[in-house]
Amino acid sequence: ADVMSRVSHGVTAEGAQRLSTLVRVQIGKLIEDLMEAAHATGKRIEAVVVVGNTVMHHLFCGIDITPLSMYPFEPVRDGLEILHASELGWEIAGDPLVRFLPCLGGFVGSDILAGILATRLDQGDTLLGLVDLGTNGEIVIGNRERILCASTAAGPAFEGARISMGMRAATGAISAANIEDGQLRCHVLGEVTPRGICGSGLVDAVAASLDLGLIEPSGRLRDGANATLTLLPPVTLTQTDIRELQLAKGAIAAGIQLLLARWGAEAKDLTRLYLAGAFGNYINRSSARRIGLLNFPLEMVTPAGNTALLGAKLALFNSTEEEFAYASVRRMTQHITLNTEPNFQDVYVEEMGFPPA
Repeated sequence: ADVMSRVSHGVTAEGAQRLSTLVRVQIGKLIEDLMEAAHATGKRIEAVVVVGNTVMHHLFCGIDITPLSMYPFEPVRDGLEILHASELGWEIAGDPLVRFLPCLGGFVGSDILAGILATRLDQGDTLLGLVDLGTNGEIVIGNRERILCASTAAGPAFEGARISMGMRAATGAISAANIEDGQLRCHVLGEVTPRGICGSGLVDAVAASLDLGLIEPSGRLRDGANATLTLLPPVTLTQTDIRELQLAKGAIAAGIQLLLARWGAEAKDLTRLYLAGAFGNYINRSSARRIGLLNFPLEMVTPAGNTALLGAKLALFNSTEEEFAYASVRRMTQHITLNTEPNFQDVYVEEMGFPPA
């Protein structure tokens, strides 16, 4: 379910072939379903545009992902890939060209390139930011002058993974929490007996627990390392769960800070921070600020929805390859490898703590 497990499986010849076939077959099936829903089965398709993270770019296009499994984690081929539908095993009228848009470097894929197009970050007069929260948190800082981007290994905590009772945002997941009458109150998807907690619920629960004094700014549970924090029976959080969230939020916060520093700017210079993806839509901005994930005024942080899809649409409706707006964006974007920054470890450790009340 996560990018790094796909890399681990994809470095084997059998695994790479299996994953490549799976992604091609499934996207082909999605196209068939869309054509059927539009009562357009058998009609000619003119063009297809695909975006995705660097790993999916490689798997879809049949590129060896071995370089992504080892230091310095840089792909040897991450540009625009053009294939005929028939090469992918798709039986589509017109055998259209399928363009998988280029990546921006390292683990910053074409989904982030599409996000830049969707938010018009590359056209801004003021300094703007874009963050996609996930196992690999991608960060973009820039405007019409230049753009810096980076990815940081946030770990899977935002997706509910590696949390003792973590799960995806499905029925039975605690998806939100707040303080009512001095007590922690949780919302469960489907209003059923809780089965676990998803990423948005985890951020809320920790933020509220900080304000209630149940968790110290260091991240230590008030009642000791061996204690558990009961949210809504039977769902609890452990000390290890809190540490996992600290690692994830620390990586993102450090990445933002280091990119701003590379730009020669400070947090106060940023005029808008867009949150991309599903998690960015559902995370409570107040809670994100409370735990130190997004250290910006609430009005500055804007959930931007599915920017990858919108950016793909914008690229699709350019009439020729030369006119694709992504080409100029890619030229003006510089990829920064955060772990080579001299003070990365210091900033990362500093950002792992929680802000005082």
